[in-house]
Amino acid sequence: MEQKKINNFTLNFKVIIVLMFFFLIGANQSSLAQKTNRKSRPALNVDFKLTTFYDDNILKYSKKYITRFLNQEDEGRFHIETYDDIVLSPEIQLSTTFRIIPKRKTLLNAEYRFTHYVVNQDKNRNFLNLGLRQYITGKASIKVAYSYIPYFYVRHFRDDDWAKLIGYTPESFKPFSFAKDNYRFEAQNTFLKDTRLRLALDYAKYYYNGHFTEYDCNNLAYEINLRKSLTTSLNLEIGYTYTQSKAKGYDQTGETRLLSDDADGSYNDNTFLIRVLYDLPSIKKLKHGVDVKCEFGKRYYTSGKPSDIDPLHVQRIDNNILLNGSYILAVSKTVEISAFFNWFYRKADSEIAENKSMISEEKDYNQHQIGLTFTYKLKI
Repeated sequence: MEQKKINNFTLNFKVIIVLMFFFLIGANQSSLAQKTNRKSRPALNVDFKLTTFYDDNILKYSKKYITRFLNQEDEGRFHIETYDDIVLSPEIQLSTTFRIIPKRKTLLNAEYRFTHYVVNQDKNRNFLNLGLRQYITGKASIKVAYSYIPYFYVRHFRDDDWAKLIGYTPESFKPFSFAKDNYRFEAQNTFLKDTRLRLALDYAKYYYNGHFTEYDCNNLAYEINLRKSLTTSLNLEIGYTYTQSKAKGYDQTGETRLLSDDADGSYNDNTFLIRVLYDLPSIKKLKHGVDVKCEFGKRYYTSGKPSDIDPLHVQRIDNNILLNGSYILAVSKTVEISAFFNWFYRKADSEIAENKSMISEEKDYNQHQIGLTFTYKLKI
């Protein structure tokens, strides 16, 4: 735990340095812009956000494990005080506009977010994102981005290698956590005046902690997204993402994915998106609207191991649903309040009849989140 605190402090310090550097760039751009053109747009936009929400299943436990937690069973598995929690998440977003190519905008953005769990602080995490968008024409652009999560605690699982040495004891449960690097490239264009098409490629690397290195993986995701303005106040968005995940599948030198007794979490995932954004009629000149999004997908695990060695992944199929609804109220030009609700659902299945019940009991879950986001927008 002490090492994790040191790592978080180091990350926070680095983030502050990056954001200060970003701020100085923006301030310099702003100064130059004011000298050359007093009517130019502000060079630096700063958004301060604070999100708070209630989460009723922070570790995405199935009913089986919620019941075991409440009954104080499975000693060693549960390293939490409660299976629900209140979450606080402060965030800062910076963006600036300049020109590398004459008459073509260049957008630089940075984002840092800290997610804090009031009771179960092992779930605390940091997120950093940096991006650069370059307009090629007035409506067409390309973007490159990088995001980083240094530590994400999932939950405790039994380490099979330890269980072989010390048996099915409380000490055989070990933390399951990862760090993540994500690289993104996207191209988008607006045509027919009110239709935006975006194509994106994401490459992500997951690095799991020492007890579960067989889950280290490389993910490649292909995304297509189309947004259409149906009226001046109504927008419709549809999208599709295909993800290929290749897991390491072994944890010892000399082993291979197929010739090991470790889990193989490789999968192919198909996710579909439909989203509706509607600006409601103003109330006393206050702008407000709703944003409703649904994602649904199927994940096919591709483990080629015998089902008795990797029963949780061989021929497993996950049906996933995300439903999000938000109401956004612009209190003023600088202050915005959003109320939101999230529902996450997974129904796990298997093409192997004798594994259906076991996989369902292990991996099915429901999760609900409800909260508020306060945003303050500053232009420099």
